[in-house]
Amino acid sequence: MNKKISVIIPIYNAEKYLKQTLDSVRFQTYKNLEIICILDCPTDNSEKIANEIAKEDSRVKIIYNVKNIGAGETRNIGISKATGDYIHFMDSDDLLSPDFYEILINAAVENDADIAASSVFNEKQPKQSILFSKNEVLFGKDKIKKTKVLLRGWIWRYLIKKSFWQNNNFIFPNLAVMEDIAVAIPVIFYANKVALCSDAMYFYKNRENSILNTQIYNPEQKKLRFEQVRKVKNEIKNFLKINKIKNPNWFYLRFVSLRTRKTVCTNDTIEYGKTNKKISVIIPIYNAEKYLKQTLDYVRFQTYRNLEIICVLDCPTDNSAEIVKKIAKEDDRIKIVEHSKNSGLPTARHSGVENSTGEYFHFMDSDDFLNPDFYEIMISASEKTNADVSACSVFYEKKPLKSIWFEKSEVLTENIDKIRKTEVAMRGWAWRYLIKKDFWTKHKFYFPELVPMEDMPVMIPMIYCADKVVLCPNAVYFYKNRENSILNKKHDPDREKQRSENRHKARKIFKDFLRANNIKRPNKLLYDIKKYI
Repeated sequence: MNKKISVIIPIYNAEKYLKQTLDSVRFQTYKNLEIICILDCPTDNSEKIANEIAKEDSRVKIIYNVKNIGAGETRNIGISKATGDYIHFMDSDDLLSPDFYEILINAAVENDADIAASSVFNEKQPKQSILFSKNEVLFGKDKIKKTKVLLRGWIWRYLIKKSFWQNNNFIFPNLAVMEDIAVAIPVIFYANKVALCSDAMYFYKNRENSILNTQIYNPEQKKLRFEQVRKVKNEIKNFLKINKIKNPNWFYLRFVSLRTRKTVCTNDTIEYGKTNKKISVIIPIYNAEKYLKQTLDYVRFQTYRNLEIICVLDCPTDNSAEIVKKIAKEDDRIKIVEHSKNSGLPTARHSGVENSTGEYFHFMDSDDFLNPDFYEIMISASEKTNADVSACSVFYEKKPLKSIWFEKSEVLTENIDKIRKTEVAMRGWAWRYLIKKDFWTKHKFYFPELVPMEDMPVMIPMIYCADKVVLCPNAVYFYKNRENSILNKKHDPDREKQRSENRHKARKIFKDFLRANNIKRPNKLLYDIKKYI
């Protein structure tokens, strides 16, 4: 598709994150973009940053407000200046998956839909995220129900056909809060079709200095805010009543609110660009053609640029090698290591470590995702605390209850804390960690030839031996566990027997280690009760 998309970004005092946000838009796989930056009289360096990027990229268009008028009216100005076939509203401190616009525009055009809706990952409150399980085209009542627009009315979830917007005369109200919810519900209601796009991901950052997190001390401001919230709620209530849309009952909304507010992940503030140490990303590859390009794009388009991407080709029999070699021509950070015979995951990881030149390295599977500033968060924490290992949060797509959410940044030095708080004895996945290479080589860590569960026999000793382990709540690894992955291959009796023996051997190795070092492994039943119930 080559339809033009107008990306509308209101900007006010966003200097800390603006460059990363604009780069997240500029470096998309879909190129036919018009990036409209409306400067709402910022008092920091936002204007300078936007103008510098506009000089580098002709797609960036700068518009100046004569006075500060807020996000709602600023978006209205952006729409009046947009020349694209579709429009997307973006906040000035959020990030996008690298193929965000490509996925949305293809879905919208192919299905002749007025709107394409993305998944949303809420970094601070991950249980408020909206993660569609499948791609789907919605009609009628399903549009309201399945988009969850009544619960999460964020307007930046949607790519919208401009002609549809103009024909219905949609306009943002002049309100400081909830201005997008007042528009989002009618937009979804009047759309002919809404295409859900599970893999297009909007990363909602909810920064410490955003409008929603600004503390209000003035009683008049508090009163005005309260009145605006009440006004919006009444407007929504009347719209739902007129159009006979069933609103979720109070008890359900209260339940959702309590459930989603429970987990709050608060990271130490990250200053982008503070360090430039090289990170080697080690990706073993075997028959991953379906998802490989997407995974590589998530790594290549990180906000942290000093990466060495080591693709270990373990004799794939599909088109994986061709995909890697094609992308390597576009990106000289990709380093290809080819095996002469299929050696398996543990050996492929060791080949990656041996060929790495970075001061840090990270193991990554060939079909998973990262949040766009994953490496920036991880290496900033490691450098700031001089930690041997930094540990990320994990979203387990197929089994969300197995996800790991660290609630705060924390440096662990005590052996009991390191084992317990990282949850390494329960979830020993190797890709959870950014590891200092000197530390790894000093202790001569080595993966045993056991699949599955090759991770735990080495990850538990690694965490135990580290002088410091730092937790990074807002660095999130999206574990996809695809249908054709190693763990999900078609059932084979001989292979299952071997796997069972490998599990037994792996458990013996790490249990012997725990016993030798007087470390008590958490009781699985108590662990599950505490974590899930």
